[in-house]
Amino acid sequence: MSFNDRTSGGVTARQLQQGWDVYGADGEKVGDVSELHEGYFIAKQGLIFSHEHYIPFSAISRVEHDRVYLAVTKDQIEAQGWDQAPPHGSGVMPAAGRQRGQERLEDQDTMQLREEQLRVNKQQREAGEVEVRKEVVSEQQTLDVPVTHEEVVIERHPVDRAEGERRAAGEIGGGQTLRVPVREEQVTVDKDTVVTEEIEVGKRQVQDTQRVADTVRREEAVVDREGDVDLDRGQPPRR
Repeated sequence: MSFNDRTSGGVTARQLQQGWDVYGADGEKVGDVSELHEGYFIAKQGLIFSHEHYIPFSAISRVEHDRVYLAVTKDQIEAQGWDQAPPHGSGVMPAAGRQRGQERLEDQDTMQLREEQLRVNKQQREAGEVEVRKEVVSEQQTLDVPVTHEEVVIERHPVDRAEGERRAAGEIGGGQTLRVPVREEQVTVDKDTVVTEEIEVGKRQVQDTQRVADTVRREEAVVDREGDVDLDRGQPPRR
């Protein structure tokens, strides 16, 4: 693109103003118009670590209000070599080329308008306490245990013997005793202590959102006019 004093869309250099925003064809902001020169203007980006581009007027595609739109993207600007001033640049445009609003006012005074803004502070506080302890709880537990025991079984059988055999059985008399020990299983209860569960206690950070609201005030300029006085109210700054 050549350096000249007229854009491809017919916009002359004198239609630009310092401080206007400069955007690339991709909508990305390139910077602000800081200086107007013959054939090009300087787009400055950043305050402390500033970066300047020397952009020819032929790169402007259109101008809308206080914005300048270029025909190239922000990335394409870096490849154009516009980080150096063109050798045929010739000084800053004269002050006569500035638009109304850039001239210095006479007997100028300043009124500052202030407003309140919410400032959110956070501090740690103890919200509560969790105590984990053990208690002994007694309960009745019943178990059905199968057990065995012995029973004495007496069986009687009739004896049918011959008469001679019965005489040989001996005389009748007492003194004979049969002792049969009887056993049984007896249940005894023992208790063992076993671990059934483990409890781990710890803390973790949980992110939450809390909405706060308050009433803020701001100052507005109220202009009272008396008589036939021309007044240029200007434009409020964009937020």
